[in-house]
Amino acid sequence: MTKSQIYSIKIAVLLLFSFFNISCGRIGSTNAEAKESESLTSSAMTEYRAADIIKMIKKGKPIQLMNCMIWDDLDFTQCGEPRITSGIAVEVDVEVPIYFNHCLFMGSVLGKSKFKDKFSCSANFRRSVTFSDCDFRGEVDFTKVMVADNLDFSKSTFGENAKFDLVELRGGINRFYEITAEKNFSFTSSYSNGNISFMDATFKGDANFHKLICSELMMNNTTFEGDAIFSNQTIRGAALFNYSKFNHDFDLSYSKFLAPVIMTHAEILGKIILNYCVFSSPSRFSNASANAIDMNEALFFFAPDLSNVKIEKVVNGESVYRFVSSEKHVFRLADKDKEEGDDKENSSDRIDIQKVEK
Repeated sequence: MTKSQIYSIKIAVLLLFSFFNISCGRIGSTNAEAKESESLTSSAMTEYRAADIIKMIKKGKPIQLMNCMIWDDLDFTQCGEPRITSGIAVEVDVEVPIYFNHCLFMGSVLGKSKFKDKFSCSANFRRSVTFSDCDFRGEVDFTKVMVADNLDFSKSTFGENAKFDLVELRGGINRFYEITAEKNFSFTSSYSNGNISFMDATFKGDANFHKLICSELMMNNTTFEGDAIFSNQTIRGAALFNYSKFNHDFDLSYSKFLAPVIMTHAEILGKIILNYCVFSSPSRFSNASANAIDMNEALFFFAPDLSNVKIEKVVNGESVYRFVSSEKHVFRLADKDKEEGDDKENSSDRIDIQKVEK
């Protein structure tokens, strides 16, 4: 082999080696660029206008959007032909399932509006409605809305006032667990055919559930930083408030509980108001604590479990609750330690119930 042939072979090997390195480098950089692009795509939100979503609903297309940003007001009363029902009420049917997950709503989300400036118009959702892990920067108003299937707002954040007044929920499961309500949250005069879960929720403003009717109501581990209003309720299933914290008053007055109320380890920094409540099943308040209690004329069909309950004071010294049995006893809420003549420091450690003459 001549020197020129050997030299040509060396040049060819060097060129092949260089080409191999460049190719590998390109492949490596291509993979890195792909990963970076994928990361950017997963973190970026697809932007939508509310009008585009309304058009899809009008065409009968189910809404299934994830990781999206909706810029303007989303008004579900614009999704169909309005029809006048009774009086001056107007309804609009939404025939497709609604599903939003991890979406940001910059405007309001509305299920209620004005029709011709004088009629009240509300949306009837014929399928399920889901807004899971969503961020609402504007108002949410679902007043007078009907949902034929399940409703889900779990893990969502409400930056402004949220209204679910006069709502009719026909589904068996309605989820609001782990929500955060930055301002006032209202669920008044509403009806649910099934259960409602607000477990692990945080209400930073007032939470109003006045005149709510539902099956099981789950409020375990829930924090109420404002007033908690649960008066005039009718709860057909269990009402669960275990380990919940109330920074102000907890008002349950005039409510009817057809199944057990379980409030173990609940902490009420204000007063708990049980005036004229009816407890039809055995209820447990064990290890709960409250600054004050008012339970005038509360009616119990079974003696409640009040073991290790800590009450600072009784608001009404003449407060009584009635325990309905064959003998129709009447009981008075009394401070056991005070009855035994102990000092005031020990008197708040526990309470006891004593029978009194009619």
